[in-house]
Amino acid sequence: MAEEISSRVNERVENSIANDRNNLSQREITGWQASRELEDYQYSVREQAVKMFFDGIEPDGQFHGGYALNGLPEAAFIAYITDPDLFVQTEAEQYIKGHQEDFLLQFLKNDALLAEYQELVQNTSNPIHRMKSITDAVSGCGAKMVTVTVRKDGAELSFKMEADYLKGHHNTYNSYHIAAADRREFERLFGRHADYKAEDVVKITYGRNTIYEATPVQSEEMAKDVGMGGMNYA
Repeated sequence: MAEEISSRVNERVENSIANDRNNLSQREITGWQASRELEDYQYSVREQAVKMFFDGIEPDGQFHGGYALNGLPEAAFIAYITDPDLFVQTEAEQYIKGHQEDFLLQFLKNDALLAEYQELVQNTSNPIHRMKSITDAVSGCGAKMVTVTVRKDGAELSFKMEADYLKGHHNTYNSYHIAAADRREFERLFGRHADYKAEDVVKITYGRNTIYEATPVQSEEMAKDVGMGGMNYA
C-alpha cells in the first residue's frame, strides 16, 4: 500500500509542477549544500552525457517527483482509507512546500545535462563521433578480434586487436591489447608504449568484411583539427 500511495502522490506532485519551473515559488538556489551539489554535478555531467551518447539515450528533461512513503503509520493508514484523495492531495502539497529547492536543483541539473548532450551531438568534428561509430561497428559484428588499420606519424599499419577494447569512450586506444606479434611492429613504427586515437583509425575489418571506414571528409576534418592544435577530447 505504501508503494501505491507513493505512486499516487508522485503523480499529483508532477501534475502540479507540470514540468515547469515557473510553478515553483523558489527561483534560485540559496542553500550551501544544494549549491555545492549543483557545482559538483556540473563538473561531472559531461561524463554522464558521454555515456548517454554511447548508449543511444537522450536526456528526457522531465521533472520527477521523488516522493517515497517510508512505512505506513496507523494514523496515516486510517486517513488514507477514510479519504484517499484528500490524503494524497495533503501529502503532495506538503511535499511540494518542503522541497522547492530540491525541485529547482533538479531543473538546473536537467539544463546542464541537456546542454552537454546537445554540444556532443552537434559538434560532429569531436572525435567522440568516430569513437561512437567504431563502437557501433565492433559491437554489431560480434567479433572477438578485428583488424584495425591506423595512419599516424606518416606511417600506416594494420594489426589484430581485441574488439572489446575498441568499444566505448577513450582518450586513446592502448597498444597493450594489440595481438603480440603485431604489437612488436606497432612499437617499431610508433615507439614503445605508443597508443593511437580515434582520428588515427582509417579502417576496421572482420574477416573479409570492412565494418568501419573513416570517410574522406572525416579524415580531412581530423587532420585540420590536429593541425590547429589538437582535438579537445570529452
